[in-house]
Amino acid sequence: MENKITAIILAGGKSQRMGTDKGLLDLNGKTFIKHICDALQPIVGSNILIVSPNKEFDALGFSRVEDIIENKGPVGGLYTALKESKTKVNLVLSVDVPMVSTELLQWLIESHNETDMVTQTKSGDKTCPLIGVYDRSMRIVFGEHIAGNQLKLRQVIEDVKHQTIEVPEKWSNQVQNINTLEEYQNLIK
Repeated sequence: MENKITAIILAGGKSQRMGTDKGLLDLNGKTFIKHICDALQPIVGSNILIVSPNKEFDALGFSRVEDIIENKGPVGGLYTALKESKTKVNLVLSVDVPMVSTELLQWLIESHNETDMVTQTKSGDKTCPLIGVYDRSMRIVFGEHIAGNQLKLRQVIEDVKHQTIEVPEKWSNQVQNINTLEEYQNLIK
């Protein structure tokens, strides 16, 4: 599987609500990004691509790229990552989901139908487009949306053949985004 899937971690956000780079937050002695890499490695080996301007992530030993077109949010980050990717199938995660497990990610990949351009997850009534599988050809779609300044990720996904899969209850806590100091403090308690 290793050579068939690229794992993409979007870590280039401004972290305005948190006030610090979320990828470097500590959880049980490891940074958020290290937790995510550890969950990904059994599936993709070292084929992990981090999209971020933060050079501190280079210490992890994986490829890191900066946005080709800056300030375009997740749409810009995905455009950059998919242009860089060499694989059809790309497992995408945002850096603020440190609870994610290898089992959940394996289930997500197995649930992906290759006729869909995107498989996104859903927990309760909330879709999670940044815990998903993206076909490399989506880079063209993202490029078109950036050109038209249409930067809402959920809208881009609505415009293509996609599926939304419900995360099983046993893993629902793993898809929680940690965006605020309050959410972070609740997590580390």
